[in-house]
Amino acid sequence: MESGYQGVQSSLLIKDGNVGIGTTSPASTLTIVGNFSATGTKSAVVNTSYGIRKLYAMESPDIRFYDQGRASLTNGITNISLDPIFIETVEPDFEIYLTPKADTAGIYVAETAKDYFIVKGRNPTSNIQFSWLISALRKGYGATRLDSERKDNTEIVAVIDEENKVTDVNIINNLNNIQNVNASGENGKESANKITGKVTDEISKTNIGKSANENKFAVASNKEDEIIKEIKKNTNLDEEQIKKSITFRRKAPSKEESKETFEESAQQKQLTRVTEINGSVIVRLG
Repeated sequence: MESGYQGVQSSLLIKDGNVGIGTTSPASTLTIVGNFSATGTKSAVVNTSYGIRKLYAMESPDIRFYDQGRASLTNGITNISLDPIFIETVEPDFEIYLTPKADTAGIYVAETAKDYFIVKGRNPTSNIQFSWLISALRKGYGATRLDSERKDNTEIVAVIDEENKVTDVNIINNLNNIQNVNASGENGKESANKITGKVTDEISKTNIGKSANENKFAVASNKEDEIIKEIKKNTNLDEEQIKKSITFRRKAPSKEESKETFEESAQQKQLTRVTEINGSVIVRLG
């Protein structure tokens, strides 16, 4: 049995009790083809004598796979072959961690290759047992590290007018998540006025014919934290999504203001040297 899910893009599929996102043949209860992000925890649920408990996924700044095992030295040396399936999933450069299981003069990785590594002991007759752990970057993701999360098809530009203490907000390509926007402009003004009560009516009939995915309103504040709160209040976006999607810009001052500032600055720069000669103060301009 296959069925679509109303309100969600057609990339979501329910088949034989399994849910697939980005696939038409989900093999598990939930199969996702693509990237997955979560603001909360990712855990496995396990039934124990202490009740059902959560065990949490290990996280890292980059994308890594791990393998581990146990081995013993024979006369101070051993060769450990890596799992060929594991090798196909990781980049060839990896880290190896060794833990001896008894007192020892020391063990170390003497040689590494694509499909094996050699461990030696400081004592050439050592037969000590040890455990090993390999940490390797996932193949094809070697350059990925601490990527910025941006909600797909969402961009928020906030242009701050410091002089008038108002900010123009433009949310692009996120029509389904905006509550206060109507492409016709009929409901846009009403919802926009709920934001500050002093909103410039940019969502009006003049917007007919423009992209329905470009939504504008104004916030009566020039403080970034207050702007974020107002956006959150009037959309379905959470605060983290807004912070990751927003770009703050400052509106350029008016020409008259710029001219006054320039003239004042020029006058200040003219008074560059003050000296005293025979009790008289001499000011030299320029």
